[in-house]
Amino acid sequence: MTQPAEKFGGSRLYAAVHRTDRFMNGLTDILAFVGMSALIGAIAIVVVDIVWRRIGGQSMVGAVDLTQFCVMAAASWAIPYAFSARAHVTVDLVGKNHLRFLFRIIDILIPLLCAGLMAFLFYLSWGRAMEQWSYGDVSQNLAIPMILFWGFLLSGMAISTLVCLVHFLKLLLTNENN
Repeated sequence: MTQPAEKFGGSRLYAAVHRTDRFMNGLTDILAFVGMSALIGAIAIVVVDIVWRRIGGQSMVGAVDLTQFCVMAAASWAIPYAFSARAHVTVDLVGKNHLRFLFRIIDILIPLLCAGLMAFLFYLSWGRAMEQWSYGDVSQNLAIPMILFWGFLLSGMAISTLVCLVHFLKLLLTNENN
């Protein structure tokens, strides 16, 4: 199912970027849903642990490991969604109405800078994750391989980088067509 390029201002590049943007939005929606489901799972684990402590007099084995795992999934996969939904905090400056051209350039460059930051953080985290993998580190109680925790973080940063790059291209091409 292809859409004609005329619908997107005649540019095949813009049509491709638009389709990629829609795909990334769908992907980040799914990741956010799975991440928030994991957060609900973490809450359930904590509640069960509290109830078990009251009833059984002891804590549930592995509750901390499972809670950390779920929170890592939720936090790491919510970041790409925030970029995709453009839900980050922004500040409107007083002079924005007077210097529209300058702020338009800044608005176009922000996703590129965010992509650069996320790529840099991915690079730094990759090294640490590979170190953890080579050591074979596992969680304290359930022996969950720590690379799985890092997998959530790395995938979230990689997808965030791609979302920011696609958003940058979309803004650049939209501005070019105007």
